[in-house]
Order: sequence, then structure tokens, then C-alpha cells
Amino acid sequence: MGVSAGVPIPGGSAFDRSGAAPPRTGPGPWGADPPRATRVAHLVSHPIQYYVPLYRELAARRELDLTVYYYSGASLGGYRDPGFGRTVAWDTPLLGGYRARLCPSAERAAAGASWGARPNWDVVHEVARGRYDVVWLHGYNHPTSLLAAAAARASGARLLIRDDQTLLDRRPWWKRVAKRLLLAPLFSQAAGLYVGEQSRRHFAHYGMPAGRLYPAPHCVDNRWLGERAAALDGERRRARARFGVQDDAPVILYCGKLIDKKQPLTLLDAYAWLRRARPCWLLIAGDGPLRPAIEARIRDRALPGVRLAGFLNQSELPEAYTAADLLALPSGWQETWGLVVNEAMNFALPIVASDRVGCAADLVRSGWNGFVVPSGDVLRLAESMGILVADAALRRRFGEHSRSLVEAYTVERCADGIVAACTRAGAPAGRAA
Repeated sequence: MGVSAGVPIPGGSAFDRSGAAPPRTGPGPWGADPPRATRVAHLVSHPIQYYVPLYRELAARRELDLTVYYYSGASLGGYRDPGFGRTVAWDTPLLGGYRARLCPSAERAAAGASWGARPNWDVVHEVARGRYDVVWLHGYNHPTSLLAAAAARASGARLLIRDDQTLLDRRPWWKRVAKRLLLAPLFSQAAGLYVGEQSRRHFAHYGMPAGRLYPAPHCVDNRWLGERAAALDGERRRARARFGVQDDAPVILYCGKLIDKKQPLTLLDAYAWLRRARPCWLLIAGDGPLRPAIEARIRDRALPGVRLAGFLNQSELPEAYTAADLLALPSGWQETWGLVVNEAMNFALPIVASDRVGCAADLVRSGWNGFVVPSGDVLRLAESMGILVADAALRRRFGEHSRSLVEAYTVERCADGIVAACTRAGAPAGRAA
């Protein structure tokens, strides 16, 4: 992986697997004339399907010269995702239309970020000598990120951090102390990109000044999803039949990994309570370690109307949203955002989310496009879903509100915030703070 040269890819960029840093173009970093694109190194654990449209948009912006460094290339092929409990191979291209770098260490590294990961020293060295104006970290919980940040600052680059952490989960005191000790010096040297209101509060809580915070809202490819929604218009009956829905009763959709923190068993209990009062269906799109427990509970309670679709790839998800009447995301902890909410809103679905879902503060307005319920409260979850199940007109009105609200959470708007942060942070001294 580390020895082949860069090759042309769609969009006129280059996917470079060589060991050499991408060439620096244009005049020096402090030259005022002629203008030069801000050179940005973006560091992220592995290719993530949700972020690729954003990188392509940024690659098209004349203000930036972006290179994305991946610590691992595992997600480019089939890899085992423990959250899904299976091997996953995404059916959407993760490369193309932007410049990506996989240094030799990426061949051996596993996907995902953790403090226990081995540092990618080749990434650190390349970023340090790459004469970048800005080094943009995706989070900070990987040793490569912190090492590269230190090296970049030593070489004069500015530091930018995009993070979606929240204050919604109460951590032990010693973790809070350790986090403050880490983040105080890190944030003192950086600007922040917040993905939503909870993310902004987290940055502010740990000392990031408001003047160094820029909005870069979590987003999905609204354009593509809108095209799929339009193409599937009129295909609702066929989509429902695909998942075994046999009548016109409302479908509650859960979309995600079947793991403890997302609380699918809580949703199943709420559905069981609701199903006694009203006909409806529960479509569970996803897989994971809790699937046997879900199947056992359905069997033991003889619970009707539950359909387990299993893992659905990116190209298959639009049919699930088309089949559904509302989305439920009852997560209990560490749900820093919940991008399935963005996706569902593009299909005009009302949302029922717990108060531990990070995006609820931004995307769910109780009584307007859905409901926010206390995490773990089965009856409140059932009651909120029941209000929507019982009223088709309300579902339609809430769904249209969802679609109008998510129109502000676009790849283009996110890119605008990143460009503003990068160009301001990477400007010569005296031109920007």
C-alpha cells in the first residue's frame, strides 16, 4: 500500500498512496500577492462513508488545498465492524474526487480511533514536513492526532479540531479531571468546529473561546437522498412489501447497530406496549450483538409486526425510509449525534428521539417535527410514538417540517464553516486572529 504512486481519480484529484508528501503549490505561506489556497492537512482514523461528500465539496473550493490523511485503510474493503457484529463492505465509493493519503502504516492499522492505537509515525513525519497552513483533526482520541498536532504547531501550522463530543453523559470524576488536563492545553492552541449545539457546549465547557468556534454542522448528502426520495415516490407499497409489511398500518423505523447504547430493547418494549392499543409495525434495519436477544424477546412475547431487515448498505437504506412513517432513536448514552436522523428527515419522517441523542437539540423540536423523550422511559417513548401512529395528518405535517429543517444541514453549509475556519486560522499574522 505504501509504494504505489498516486493515480488519477474522478473529479481531477489524486488518491496518493506514495510515501512522499503532496507537492506544495503556489507562493509561500505568508505571500499576500498573488492569493494562494490555504493548505490543509485533515487527519482522520479511516474512510467514513458519511464524510466523503464533504471532502469532495471541500476539494472543489478554491480557497483550500486539502489533503486527507487516513490512519487506516481497512474500511476501503470488507472489514469486521464489532458494532454490526459482521463484516461490512460499503457499496458507495469512499475514494475519488478529493486527495487522500494512505501512508504505509495504514496497511497494518485497524479502522477506528482509540487511545490504545499504535501511532502512525509516517503520518506524523509527513505532516510535520508538509508546510501546511492548517492541520485539521477529526477528534483527538488517537495518539497520531496529538503527535501530529504537536509537530504541526512546532512547524508553524495552525490547529483546527472538529469534534462531536457532548456533555450529555456523566463521566466519573477522574475522567473529567483527565479530560480537562488534556483539553486545556490542546484547546488553547486550536480553533474548534462544532457540529451542533451540544458539541458547541462541550467545546465551551472545556475552554474553547467563542471567538475561535465555527459552525460545521453534521450533515449527510441531502442532494443524493433527495434524488432517491423522488425516485422512490410512488414505490411505498413495494418498499413495504420488501420488508414484509402486509398492510397500510404505520411503520416505526429503527436504523442502526443493535448494541446496548442505542437501546433497541427499550424500543421493542415500547412497541409492545403500543401494539396492544394500535395496529402498527416495527422495522429494525441493522445488525449487531443484541440481535439474538431481540429475536428471543419477540418469540417469548409472541410479539406481532416486528420485521428484522438486518444490515442495509447505503444504497438500500432509502427503501427503508420510504417504507416508514416515523423514525425512533431511543439511545441511552454516547450518541453524540445520530446521522440517521438527518437521513430520515430527507424522507419527510417525523422523529422520536431520546434526550441522550446529540442531534435532538438541533433537529427535533417537540410538538413540531417529532418528540424528545427521557432516555429509558418506555411509557413516554410508547406514548410519543402512539401520538404519531394514531394521526396520519400529524405525521404528514411533522414530516414536512422535518424536511424543511434538514435543508439547512447541508454538505455545502458544513463546507462553508470549514473554509471560514481554515482561511482565518491559516491567514498570515495580522490578517486574522
